[in-house]
Amino acid sequence: MAEPDIDYCHLNLAKHYRGGERQTEILVRELASRGYSQRLVIKRGNSLKERCRDIPGLSVCEVASNPVAAGWAARGCRVVHAHDGRTVYSGLVANLLFGSPYVITRRVVAPQKDRVLRRWAYRRAGRIVAISSAVVRSIKKRFDGDEPAIIPDAHSGFRADGCVVEAIRDRFPGKTLIGHVGALVHSHKGQMTIIEVARQAAESRPDWQFVICGDGEDEARYREAIGDLENIELTGWVENVGDYLASFDVFLYPSLHEALGSTLLDAMYFGLPIVASKVDGIPDVVVDGVNGMLVPPEQPAAIIAAIDNLLQDSERLAAMQAGNREKARLFDVEHMTNAYLDVYEAL
Repeated sequence: MAEPDIDYCHLNLAKHYRGGERQTEILVRELASRGYSQRLVIKRGNSLKERCRDIPGLSVCEVASNPVAAGWAARGCRVVHAHDGRTVYSGLVANLLFGSPYVITRRVVAPQKDRVLRRWAYRRAGRIVAISSAVVRSIKKRFDGDEPAIIPDAHSGFRADGCVVEAIRDRFPGKTLIGHVGALVHSHKGQMTIIEVARQAAESRPDWQFVICGDGEDEARYREAIGDLENIELTGWVENVGDYLASFDVFLYPSLHEALGSTLLDAMYFGLPIVASKVDGIPDVVVDGVNGMLVPPEQPAAIIAAIDNLLQDSERLAAMQAGNREKARLFDVEHMTNAYLDVYEAL
């Protein structure tokens, strides 16, 4: 068999550009900056193609949502990396056809159906990577074998334009901005709880303003639920996420389930104190009372109390802001990339 001519092949068949796809892009960019040749195999129509167009040494291959086609597209690559659930099978295909070792990164905690093919794909993988301890527990419930490696996501390193930040703040003069960034899907991100918090706080805390950035399947439902509430805004999709994060005073993340929550790492990078649900992998990055407050999911009263506690203790607030900026250094792209290179080179 001919010697592989491409170092790494990244497989991602997700329909949309979300957190997992951002992490794929971050890793690919950093590897390219270190001189590695790469191929990115994506579902046709995903905006990853345009986002990655400027990356040197990268070829992008669009395929239908077909794990076999994605696996075939990995031909000629030294190591194959499956970044989402469908490409687990693609890694297996590449291994069977071309002998390529493959890595699986698992980014969700939702239980998987116990299928023979999936079990085989996990067993043949050269390494399984989980982004949090909660994902490790989820994997071990279904699959035996070696202990998965834990490689957390990286923050995105967003930048902020001071003029834009000032303009955002000027829209809400005298307000404390309590912000959220995420796909608008209540069954995952729990944003209906933010709307209920805003409703309950409308009269008792008139200086609070809630801002939700993102788009998704529940956007119309949320706008209907908000109705004439004036203390909450849905921005829709925004490219300049850093400008909004730099505008916020508190970051609110009421997820119902979460493998890790890479957006939390972005909030930490901007020094934001965090109020988040105590579920799954979130406690891996948010320590209750240290760099944020953890609350039960879907409990508006608990969220209001947590925000109150933060805002009424200026010393704790300042300590959380400084602590999160420092802690974010542990979740930068260099740490994540070094960890993946260790995995690749061990195969």
